[in-house]
Amino acid sequence: MRWYEMIKRVLVSLGLAVGLLGSVSAAAFEIKDGDLRTIFYARSDVPVIWRYTPAKDVYVLDMPGLERLGRTFNRATQLVEQQYTEAYPRVLTSEELARYISNANRTFANFASGHDLRVSDLVQFFNLADRDKVELFPEEYALRDFLLGQGVMKEWRGFYNAQLPHAVILSIPQVQDRRSGEPAVSNHSRYAILLHELSHAEYHTNEAYKKYARMFWENGLTDAQREAFKKFLAAMRYSVENEDLVINEMQAYLMFTPDAGAFSAARLGVSETVLASMRESFLRGRPPVKLPLRAKAGELP
Repeated sequence: MRWYEMIKRVLVSLGLAVGLLGSVSAAAFEIKDGDLRTIFYARSDVPVIWRYTPAKDVYVLDMPGLERLGRTFNRATQLVEQQYTEAYPRVLTSEELARYISNANRTFANFASGHDLRVSDLVQFFNLADRDKVELFPEEYALRDFLLGQGVMKEWRGFYNAQLPHAVILSIPQVQDRRSGEPAVSNHSRYAILLHELSHAEYHTNEAYKKYARMFWENGLTDAQREAFKKFLAAMRYSVENEDLVINEMQAYLMFTPDAGAFSAARLGVSETVLASMRESFLRGRPPVKLPLRAKAGELP
């Protein structure tokens, strides 16, 4: 292991041990098993990592506090979902990330309310951060240590290697009232975020469903409807040149986001009739997925 790697890891370990900047160490994560209902109704004031029982190798990090959630995942999400066309993708420094989020008129707390990343994505993230000597947040190191501790990622000669590259790490926020610098998260918002993120896990781990979603994108939508989705996603800084990402987000927003504040006909730029028609068309082919396909805004599981 390179000397600077060894020194950095010692410093990080010491920082985590004393709770630097309010971080949480991997050992502080409570690890539990649960399905959609169990996860949704659970309440905790400490981070919980759920092993999602209906699907193998899917983990859900249930985090109290949107700021803490953002410090854990925003930087990796920016790399994976918003740098697709960059010739040399790289991990942003903390100063660059803060500036990037500010330029998007966002904060760490509302840059994204949920996340989905594969272990292969996170391996790339941590390797690039080490390569460029980017100092990460303690929350990001805690996530790294969890992945190492679970054996889904290993370190060998100074590089991280994915042991379960297609395993999926999701994140959702706990219910909370509005607080300084952070928006409120209602029961209905939590459900919509959880359902949305679980649909990403289905797309990543269920090959039959992924194939179905791709066929729907290619044959079930018109050119204008596909362009509407690309425009909708581009406004949120998704790399719409990445077709796989676009299809994944299309199915999640179209069928699994029962929150009009996050997704609606108006936000997509189509009529209510057109949106309803797209949803019925998606259902008509009987998509091979066990998540609730007809969840409506205001409903709970």
